[in-house]
Amino acid sequence: MYDPLKSRFTPAFHEFGTDSYWQAVTPFPDTNACALPKTAEVVVIGAGYTGLNAAIEIAEQQQREVLLIDAGGVGAGASSRNAGFLLPGTGRLGYADYHARFGEAVANAVQNEFAESIAHVQTMAADSEWPCELLQGRYLRLAHNAKAAKLLASQQPAYANTLLQAEWLSSAQQHEQLPGICWKHGGLALSPAAAINPRALVATYLTRAQKAGVKIATGHPVTHWQRQNGKHLLTAGEQTVTCEQVLVCGNGYLAKQPFADLSTRQFPVLSSILVSRPLNVSEQQYVGLQVNDLVMDTRLLKYYYRLLPDGRILFGGRGAVTGKNASSEREKQRLLAAMQNTFPTLTDLHADYFWSGWISVALDAMPRVYSPAPGVFTSAGYCGAGVAFASLAGKRLAELSAGKALPELPFYQSELPKYPFAPARRLALRALYRWQRLGKAK
Repeated sequence: MYDPLKSRFTPAFHEFGTDSYWQAVTPFPDTNACALPKTAEVVVIGAGYTGLNAAIEIAEQQQREVLLIDAGGVGAGASSRNAGFLLPGTGRLGYADYHARFGEAVANAVQNEFAESIAHVQTMAADSEWPCELLQGRYLRLAHNAKAAKLLASQQPAYANTLLQAEWLSSAQQHEQLPGICWKHGGLALSPAAAINPRALVATYLTRAQKAGVKIATGHPVTHWQRQNGKHLLTAGEQTVTCEQVLVCGNGYLAKQPFADLSTRQFPVLSSILVSRPLNVSEQQYVGLQVNDLVMDTRLLKYYYRLLPDGRILFGGRGAVTGKNASSEREKQRLLAAMQNTFPTLTDLHADYFWSGWISVALDAMPRVYSPAPGVFTSAGYCGAGVAFASLAGKRLAELSAGKALPELPFYQSELPKYPFAPARRLALRALYRWQRLGKAK
């Protein structure tokens, strides 16, 4: 598997051969990719949620010429292979973290922006011809122990002045609603939230971008980037595109070259997902999960899961450390054991699908939308919770490129911090995973 920290450049169509549940059940439109033009007003690198939304905003609202370019296919990375959680948040910071660091007013505004990100996706998907399977739901943060439950319960009142609704689920209520889950310490139910088919959402964005006149070139990894006479010259293969502005939207798939500085400001980490066999009606009733329940536990290295419309359980968590081990049987069995432990009464809970992909982790657990250099704009660091926010971030990134002031929120006002010892990122991750295996990561 392509590894952003091992490969100097992103290989063309690097994701081919990665089979996911979403790919198996979801039709997809023809990309109608074009040859690489010699010039473009704006080039967007990365055709995932962020890049697609940025391109749509530039073409529709700004009436500017835009070229969308990707080393692989449209939405081929995390955008088409995630869990389909539309959550009122991103990164690893919650309301209490923003409140402690920036005060109540900013924390409330942040939560309202997260709510806006869900509304943005819902609006885009509302009239889609693709089967987005958009379901209004609740985001369940279930405590994995009594200490975590106490902390969650203390956070509930803080949401009163935001657009989010927070309902405490007691231990007894959790047992009644979700009897098949192994721990029952209670949790926090947040809304708005929603479930969606992520690949169909990519198809929705792609279709809209095509209608807006966005030019799309796939299979073109950018290998060289220089500035000349105020212009940007991007080389992909044997061809060079000259443009006024560049929007970098690669997130966790960003290669070391020619993005050397940006590469040291985010950490590509593997997340793995498996999808079980279909549960029968009795099993579904006993487990208690509804198709609009989006569940995540409170462990440091979290597991997340949902019941899919066809009765399967989607279950995800951390993956291997390096790309070469991403699809190993060992990683699959580790995640399968975690799912079986979470639902201990279900027997023969084998996995029909298993895959992995890269997410981008920011040093301070907070994503950024910013301009690192004149005529260059980027967004990254979603920490594996970016379906809703990555989509809105694309729109915000396009607004920033047009000189529009963004909301005065922390992730729009500073750049991604550099990892102080970037070459040691993998060593630190191995240590964390080893710490978890020893039972220390609570």
